[in-house]
Amino acid sequence: MAMQTGGPARRRRASTEGTRNPFVALAIALPVAALLAYAFGGWHQFALQANTMVQLMGH
Repeated sequence: MAMQTGGPARRRRASTEGTRNPFVALAIALPVAALLAYAFGGWHQFALQANTMVQLMGH
């Protein structure tokens, strides 16, 4: 007797853990952080921390 699943079978994507580039996350997060910093007047602090992160990722 066959088991019924109640719907179409779903395929699992191949695991891609560990292959994401940290610069992609940085490219997503920096514009949002810049907008918030500009909106709340913390532009200097944002620029300082962004510079530090770029230096850390460059190592």
